[in-house]
Amino acid sequence: MAVITISRHFGAGGITLGERLAKELDYRFINDQLIKEVADKVGVSCEQVECFEERGTTKLDKLLNLVVSPRFLERHADKHGYVYEKTYVDEVKAVTIKIYEEGNAVIIGRGGNHTLQGYPGAIHVLLVADMEYRVRFLMSKYRMNEGQAEKAIKRADMIRERFLDCFSPQENHDDPKLYTIVLNMNRITMDKAAEIIKSLLYA
Repeated sequence: MAVITISRHFGAGGITLGERLAKELDYRFINDQLIKEVADKVGVSCEQVECFEERGTTKLDKLLNLVVSPRFLERHADKHGYVYEKTYVDEVKAVTIKIYEEGNAVIIGRGGNHTLQGYPGAIHVLLVADMEYRVRFLMSKYRMNEGQAEKAIKRADMIRERFLDCFSPQENHDDPKLYTIVLNMNRITMDKAAEIIKSLLYA
């Protein structure tokens, strides 16, 4: 049994590739399902978790986590419609490890490579691409115009950096040493990317 985590630059095709791999390998595809599990455990709505993921960590969050009891935060998360960093990160890690233990899954984003770093049988993939490729991909896949695509990419890059800081604030999140393989989607097709990743399962 294996687990594949896919980290990606927005517009590099991570979800598209992940769905394809899950289908071809008969693996579970874990994306929005992880949000639901975390929301259920924390006791808030999926929308509140999504809001946290977009907001990422803040100085106020860090201060609260230092001076206020985590149990207090957990008890009051639902009342105030707020998800705190430590509570969220702990639950994401717990759910991710549970998915790993069950095996045969493709996990999209959410710090999966950080949580499962060093776990046997976990393959960590990073998809990268330049701005031109990412704009073309979004325009083709989601029917955006060029301006919409560029704006979406810049916003997503900012959110990704803030979000991953919750898991490892000192890391360069694109450091190749954090991944089993880094694929430059400017240079290879989606078919070739899927082929390469599947070959790692049997290496």
